[in-house]
Amino acid sequence: MYGEIDLETYTVAIIRLNTAFGKLEDLKTDEARELLGESCGDLQKIYSEIVDDLNQEEVNLNEYYLFFQNGKQTFPQYIEVLGSIEDDELQETVNQLLNVFTNLNKIADGFKGDNLNGI
Repeated sequence: MYGEIDLETYTVAIIRLNTAFGKLEDLKTDEARELLGESCGDLQKIYSEIVDDLNQEEVNLNEYYLFFQNGKQTFPQYIEVLGSIEDDELQETVNQLLNVFTNLNKIADGFKGDNLNGI
């Protein structure tokens, strides 16, 4: 999607991710692996779209303001939880998710969309 964040896909990816965390607590690794993989694919796509959008000549920062304000709170939490997963079978996917959240967090930390249009 050009110029806007696919919030529906993001929401579904986060729901899958949180469900996967629950499955890991219940020792249901196969189900967790599938959910983590689906979340990872969606989040990587969203990250790529955001990077592409932010590299355009004209960017509607209003579209990103609330997303990154929320991300400043949530991305570090996901990084912490993912970093605590110690399962060799899941490590590749967990590392990919860590990479996506770390990169999103870097963008959020550097985002200068302060108080856009009176928000």
